Amino acid sequence: MLVLRQRKEGGGAGGAGAAKGHHRFDRVAPTKAAVDFECTLTLAGASYDLSSWANAHPGGAAVLRKFHGRDATTAFARVGHSQHAVDLLAKFRAEGKALGVGSVATGPAPAAWRTKLFTHEDPRNLHKSCGLFVLLHYLFRFYQMLFGDVSAGFGQRNGAGPSAWIMTCLLPHALLSLSSLIFRTVPKERIVGAPMIWKEFRMHSIIFASRSLVGSVCSWTSVFFDHAPTVRKIAVVVNSMSVLGALYAADMATERLRACTTESTTATMPYWEDCSMATQRRFKQFYAYCQFMATLAVLAMANPCWSFSVMLAIQLAAFLMTMVRKGIISTRTYHGVYTISLILPYLVAARSTFYSRTPDAIGLFVLGYLLYFLRCCGVGKYKLWVPVVVLRVLIGDRLLTYDIW
Repeated sequence: MLVLRQRKEGGGAGGAGAAKGHHRFDRVAPTKAAVDFECTLTLAGASYDLSSWANAHPGGAAVLRKFHGRDATTAFARVGHSQHAVDLLAKFRAEGKALGVGSVATGPAPAAWRTKLFTHEDPRNLHKSCGLFVLLHYLFRFYQMLFGDVSAGFGQRNGAGPSAWIMTCLLPHALLSLSSLIFRTVPKERIVGAPMIWKEFRMHSIIFASRSLVGSVCSWTSVFFDHAPTVRKIAVVVNSMSVLGALYAADMATERLRACTTESTTATMPYWEDCSMATQRRFKQFYAYCQFMATLAVLAMANPCWSFSVMLAIQLAAFLMTMVRKGIISTRTYHGVYTISLILPYLVAARSTFYSRTPDAIGLFVLGYLLYFLRCCGVGKYKLWVPVVVLRVLIGDRLLTYDIW
């Protein structure tokens, strides 16, 4: 794994000073499940004190606080909680009430898989349908990248020209990200104990998936017009501005949606219970390096499928977090599958290198590590990326082999 130089961070909470005296990857996810406010509610006539567990509630502590001192029976049933959730209530039963936990569930219980995968917030199953298409599309395109057409339909396809159909196939990817906004039960605060989706992460997922989509469209457009100089220049400029725009948009999303300024989307991600700090640090370092490489893959516009390949981990992470939230997979499984999704683009890059016999991917690996190292040494995000983007627009095509795709 990557070796980072220890650095001191100054300032107060948030920003560069959020981890004063410690490396950012030594920070850990919050573990305090209890809240400082009273949180007692009623379900089917029984009283439950959830104050000691509210921060671990998959829907967030805020919604529990909303129902403090009130009857939440109707809301509990409408959300469609699992049997595990109903059973869990027994731990928080307050004294002095006679009704049992089993009375919470009313009416015939739906099948477990249906309760977990189909919710009232997506009545037409728009998000689910897009998700199914997207998963199958990733399987098909990655099979092409690794075993067939190395540009996966975004390039010349061995003389057949770029596929027009692939642009249509990108629409469900965009709709999948945007339709995630229909889920209003996603909490603003981060959930204690497991990697479950929260509003800041959801917005980051939308932003960076959009960046990959713009990069894919720009790369395809360049190929479609046979890399005509004017078209190529416009495509490079639009894509480069999209990369910088995504960085800025993500910062704005963090400023508005982050509930705790000492947290980070990567550095304070929850891990499984017996995961050592050394193992956590290696995961965090790899995740952070992959973020730099994903940005470079989109910015490069060399092999036109690279932008698409790095979008897999972005969209899959949100799906995996939802699976954790619904109790379908564990925290360990989340990190394992997510790591595999991050490794796959490196395999695509390796095959591209053998196919093209050019050092483009190797050069990006080196540049990515340099940027990553400088960022860990405290160099500001925009001080790193603005010069890189400017140089990409001015001289990037002289250094990259793009016209063979």
